[in-house]
Amino acid sequence: MQTGFAAITYERVLETSYHGLIKENETFVEITPLIKVDESKICGFHIIKKNKEIPFQIELVNELGILKAKKTLNCEKRKNYKFDITAVFCDGSHSKSASVHISVIDINEYSPTFLQPSYVTEVDEGRLYQEIIRVEATDKDCTPLFGDVCKYEILTNDQPFTIDNEGSIRNTEPLSHKISHNHILSVVAYDCAMKQSAPVMVNIRVRRVCEAHVMGVAERIDYSANSMESVSLFPKIHLELCDMQCKGDDMVIQSSVSLKTKHISFGCDRDASQCLRRLNEDRAVEGGDAAMTTGLVDLLQKNTDWTKDLTYDEGVESIFHFDGSSGAIVPKNVVQPQDFAAHQFSIVTMFRHHSIASNDKHTKEHIVCSADDHKMNRHHMALFVRNCRLILLLRKDFNDGDLNIFSPAEWRWKIPQVCDNEWHHYTINVDLPKVDLYIDGIRFESNVEDRHSNPEVIDDWPLHAAHGINTTLAIGACYQGSENRLKHGFSGDISEIKLSTRKVLTANQIRCGTDCAEKLLPPADHYLQPEQQIQSNTQMNKIIIEGSNKTNIEQLLQQIQYINSKENPTIGRRNIQVMTTVSCPNKKAIRLPTIDTYIMVTAANNLSGQSSTSSSAASSSSSSSSSGLYNKILVDKPLTTDQKPQIVISGNSNHLVSYPDIKEGVKILAQINISVYTGKDIRAELQKLDSCNVNVFPSLNPDHEEITIDDKDGTDESLFKFDIKTQISKEGVEMIGYDTIENYQHVLKSLVYINKKPAYYLNRVFKLTCSQVDDHFRSAEYTLTLTVLHPKQQPTSSASVAGAAPSSNVLLAISTATSDGGQHGAAVAVDSHDNTNQYAHAMLHSHDVQESQSKVRSSSSALIGHEKLASSHSTMLIVVICASFVLLICGVGIARLRNNSAASGVRGHHGGVAGAAGGHSRNTDKHQPCPKVAPDQQLDWDDSALTITINPMQNDNLSDESSESENSDSEDEEVLNGRYKNVSQLEWDNSTM
Repeated sequence: MQTGFAAITYERVLETSYHGLIKENETFVEITPLIKVDESKICGFHIIKKNKEIPFQIELVNELGILKAKKTLNCEKRKNYKFDITAVFCDGSHSKSASVHISVIDINEYSPTFLQPSYVTEVDEGRLYQEIIRVEATDKDCTPLFGDVCKYEILTNDQPFTIDNEGSIRNTEPLSHKISHNHILSVVAYDCAMKQSAPVMVNIRVRRVCEAHVMGVAERIDYSANSMESVSLFPKIHLELCDMQCKGDDMVIQSSVSLKTKHISFGCDRDASQCLRRLNEDRAVEGGDAAMTTGLVDLLQKNTDWTKDLTYDEGVESIFHFDGSSGAIVPKNVVQPQDFAAHQFSIVTMFRHHSIASNDKHTKEHIVCSADDHKMNRHHMALFVRNCRLILLLRKDFNDGDLNIFSPAEWRWKIPQVCDNEWHHYTINVDLPKVDLYIDGIRFESNVEDRHSNPEVIDDWPLHAAHGINTTLAIGACYQGSENRLKHGFSGDISEIKLSTRKVLTANQIRCGTDCAEKLLPPADHYLQPEQQIQSNTQMNKIIIEGSNKTNIEQLLQQIQYINSKENPTIGRRNIQVMTTVSCPNKKAIRLPTIDTYIMVTAANNLSGQSSTSSSAASSSSSSSSSGLYNKILVDKPLTTDQKPQIVISGNSNHLVSYPDIKEGVKILAQINISVYTGKDIRAELQKLDSCNVNVFPSLNPDHEEITIDDKDGTDESLFKFDIKTQISKEGVEMIGYDTIENYQHVLKSLVYINKKPAYYLNRVFKLTCSQVDDHFRSAEYTLTLTVLHPKQQPTSSASVAGAAPSSNVLLAISTATSDGGQHGAAVAVDSHDNTNQYAHAMLHSHDVQESQSKVRSSSSALIGHEKLASSHSTMLIVVICASFVLLICGVGIARLRNNSAASGVRGHHGGVAGAAGGHSRNTDKHQPCPKVAPDQQLDWDDSALTITINPMQNDNLSDESSESENSDSEDEEVLNGRYKNVSQLEWDNSTM
């Protein structure tokens, strides 16, 4: 009996293990696999309890074991249950046990809760924080999906704060105690199933931080044109210095007020008419009827027969535009033909030279020129620009001295003002042998390093006699007598050319004509205290106030005034900058934030309609139209918030250009689009603009960069018909004028940027802003980045590298002159294998070691033999034989190379190259380092050390312009067309040939 009972007890009727799942809110357990038995044998199940209470029960239903929970379970208390079950046979015996694993499935029954009921913190105003405060929430659910907090959110709108998924709150902009003392935020948390928590309040208090700054400065100061009255700039200015104090010492306060007028008219409003009238009146008193010949003669006048074909602005200011091919001949009744070298005289001019990178350095651009009227091309007196130098040519007549004696004939001033694309006033006083240059009213003084070379003075023989030939005076170009036409024209804008014959201007007269009519007026002296001082510069556009008493400094600043004494001031904006520093003695100064404001010079009241005076120029009329619009829109019937216009500028933000495109010129704003939104009603008067500014960062380099206007693809209507006045400088483009959006877009899309040396730059940034209604409504800044696509350098083969050195060398050979007046010549030898890089008059010293061709071939043969080495032993034998043969050839080649080197050394020692060029030899020093010359740098060799004297009587090799004034440039210029720098390198007199 015992043996049979034991067999029944251990019979296997169940699986070894079962797995079950039960949700928290349910009692039914899903079992895998099903507990399936035979009811004819099994009558029930039994749960084996060990140490803990098992909250489950099992029943037999339709041959299946159904497992249920006695109550709803809680995953947060216990996630898993494990117990054993056995099947009970109908005779009461038990089967083998099976293990049951049950997992409690979590449901999202809990919401996240914050650890604190509320959060409070304090921050300083004016700062950006990485983290102001961190909030934290938890969730009681047991699984990561429902029990982890995955997101935080700020429900409060329009607050400058943001929160990340970790609960860290930071501000997106500096806070202001004045705007809001505290910010109350409502923050919620989400679990990973996006179940939201109850909101928690976060109170961020803003502490007031006293920052020293200047207060009470208006954003705009209006000044009425033609008022001739001064206006106070800062009547309510106040210095907020907080608690700044110095221990035992007085605080030093320094404030500077600057007037910025560089972009206005000629850099500032100048009014030289009164000075010139007084000058002519004084000369009339001194000379009586001779005043007509001794006064200051205006050579560039409007509405005259000789200037009617020139292009000029229809405004108050006289601005004539010259394109290099235009010019005018001054009639003899204006200035009588005369010998300028025989008497003292003065030239007064104001011009803006358009420095174009593509211009030849040897091109002469004349402002004024006196030359032969026919047959010959001798230049007697000329003022011209050449290679960024202002040059005065003055040839003595044959009656003034010995024809064989040199005398100063050319003065070359190397000054940056000539090529900075800005307006400058120049005065040249000639009282031989003394010649003085005044730039913007200040006498030119060369620095210590250049005192012997700036100005560079060139000597020449006097002009030979030429019977029956008079002179012709021209402006903007020079008269070519043999060709009966104007030549060597000026490229740029000229405002005035005046000539004072037989008398030079005094320093006071020059200063009077160049002083700005608009200036800052300092406070009166009675406002000063003993330890305070006021300084102002000679241009009266900057005032510096220094002292220790804050109250008195404020009082002095309140007394600063602006005045414009010009009869017809330029309408527009003048920027004002206020800079203040506070310091204790012997300590570093603290600079307060810079204050920027501006003076708006508006048209006078009588200009709002039709002006009856001659001051109704294009700029004045456009500004008066804008001023009338200002009164109509903002004064008569102010705009509501919804009606205020918004100027929107759209277009591409990046522009990729290649080398060839940027060298030829790219239209930088071709994709620009400007729109003005004025609420529901589109008001026609608001669909026009007052100004647009294109700023370039960094500033243009006039040597090889420029911005021009190309209207070839435009409409039939010319740009000159627009009411838009455009001024281009190295800082960018400024456009002023009351005109339509379409016309502004037309001008903007016609702007072309040219860069002749794109390898120097990676990108350029252009920023555009536009405004309307007297600058009351301004667009957001539109930024365009112009990126230069640099070409990838192609790898060179060994053969091309070996041949590169001789192809890049240019040899300059100059034959010496014999004592009997032999030929002067220059022989330029260029390697014929490189036709694309022939640079005339450049000497490149190459110290590269050039391998012989035999050596190159041996390397190639060895490489080929190495590739076939593995083919067979017979191939190896052939390779060895070939290598021996190649080595034999190399030995012969090296021997021949040494013989050739020795022979070339002898030739270099005895050749005539070094003798004629003053010691320049082709032989290279093996101890000298090998220079690495980039391809773009091969054009910049300096041949200034060459000094060659040319026979003045020889003209066999001269060019077709040999009779003109062909003057060499200063020490850094190149040789051109066989001509070299020389003391006698001016134009040759062929009158006696």
